[in-house]
Amino acid sequence: MFNRHHTSSVRHRHRRGDPGSPTRSPTGSPTRIFLARDWIHFQDEEAPSAPLRRALVSLPHGARPPLLATIAPVPEGEQRPTFSVMLPTFEPDHRLGRSLAAVLAQDPGPEAMHIAVVDDGSRQVDVRALVRSFDPAGRVEVLLNQRRAGLAGNWNRCLSLARGKFVHLLHQDDHVLPGFYDRIGHGFRAAPGIGMAFCRSRIVDGNDCLIKTASRQQWTAGVLSGWLPRIAERQRVQTPAAVVARSTYERLGGFRTDLCHALDWEMWVRIAAAAPVWYDPRVLAVYRRHRDNESHRLLKSGAVWPDLLQAIELNASLLPAVNRDRVRERSARWYAGSALRTVEKQLARGDLDAAGRTLDHLPEMLRLLPGGGDRSAPLRRVGRLQDRLRTARRRAA
Repeated sequence: MFNRHHTSSVRHRHRRGDPGSPTRSPTGSPTRIFLARDWIHFQDEEAPSAPLRRALVSLPHGARPPLLATIAPVPEGEQRPTFSVMLPTFEPDHRLGRSLAAVLAQDPGPEAMHIAVVDDGSRQVDVRALVRSFDPAGRVEVLLNQRRAGLAGNWNRCLSLARGKFVHLLHQDDHVLPGFYDRIGHGFRAAPGIGMAFCRSRIVDGNDCLIKTASRQQWTAGVLSGWLPRIAERQRVQTPAAVVARSTYERLGGFRTDLCHALDWEMWVRIAAAAPVWYDPRVLAVYRRHRDNESHRLLKSGAVWPDLLQAIELNASLLPAVNRDRVRERSARWYAGSALRTVEKQLARGDLDAAGRTLDHLPEMLRLLPGGGDRSAPLRRVGRLQDRLRTARRRAA
């Protein structure tokens, strides 16, 4: 899927808004302030080519952050199955058939499970006909957006349309394994106060070859201890492995529409800050990583990195002050390492434009690290990669 927030618009969205009159930055230099959604951006007038510095706008206690969809409760008297399995799609292909087959194989019937495909304005595929080719009995509801809602917009529409007590967002190219709904349902029955439940995932490529298995968070099924700082440090939950109580979305709001990549991670952190989370160490979900999916396109465009920077700050704002800086630094170190590894792979493939876009965002991420040795080693590595990129571009010219 591809939404309105990525490619060229992502790099510039942080500069949206009318520039204010010159003032002084926190460092004392003349600065122009840009208001952009829930961020304040400082541009140094003495060095206009320097990257923007930014800070998160504080919200009054209990206020809902901007750009969060309100998820209204299901109307009184409407049938409430246990699960709503919602599949957001955009130009789906044969892989949707596998996703649906895995759900239908565990279907306990319409009183217990609501299954729906919510398509975001596909033009190249007749989604109704495609779904019916996999589901001739018509068990799966098909809902079509008349206009593109974008990635977060369509996810939020799925949440609003879900009637079940527990909502499973299942992407069109992912699937679940036998026993998924039984084990996740057990978690909600065993700990009724939890906000969400998830399991381990198998991560595969476009040919179903195993890339890796998600790290185990604990050895036995149960409520996670100390989960908020762990999930705030980095993404540890693949979306097909997670089921969220609909009441949690009603209380906390939907996915942020100003994030294009880290919107699920930010949601898991928001939930962890508000409610206990259940975990099952069994591998019961499959997340597919391939060159046609949204994450790959965002990585190639460079949109991933400013999005992660924003998510790091948003997530840190939900942490207790005592460990906020430590977790923010660990998060920045993890994703800076990921960006450096990404540049290495992009250079090896000869994807020089993508490597350049990734390198452009690394200095801002490294500024979240403490000074001295913590920052100097990765900065030297950035310098070596920039040299390699310049050499590769000269040879390609």
